[in-house]
Amino acid sequence: MKEILAGRFNKEELVKLLNADREKFDETLLIALENKHPVSWRAAWMLYHTMEEKDRRLQPYLPQLIRALKGKGDGHQRELLRIIGLLEITEEYEGILFDACMEIWEQVGKIPSVRIFAFRLIVQIARKYPELKNEISFLTQPHYTETLSPGIKNSLQKLV
Repeated sequence: MKEILAGRFNKEELVKLLNADREKFDETLLIALENKHPVSWRAAWMLYHTMEEKDRRLQPYLPQLIRALKGKGDGHQRELLRIIGLLEITEEYEGILFDACMEIWEQVGKIPSVRIFAFRLIVQIARKYPELKNEISFLTQPHYTETLSPGIKNSLQKLV
């Protein structure tokens, strides 16, 4: 799979292959958890495109996906967050995911697209816990939003 992901490939054909071959799917998942640019980013991107909401193939890997966020490039983090966003976030992992997303959101130098995906998960978790509502308003202060594009700022306002 690494050779395929390192070169040019047809997304639709690869989606079909990954959905038909569990072994290839699992191999792609393991590559996505690594930090081998650009192959790991591409693996995460492909996994997202093969997923269904609450995908049972990936649900058992939620803790590894959350841990994999640390130390990855912005694009790779964005794809991992997109995957995590389609999974069922159990209470057991809400805290560590919330912390990981806060760490990403607070880095105002990161690309806006990765930050907004992190913010979406922050809001999703915070909706379950009213005591976090003040945290959300703090996170939308100008210090955190001035580096966002107008489109991302608009998305942010819709979330809040």
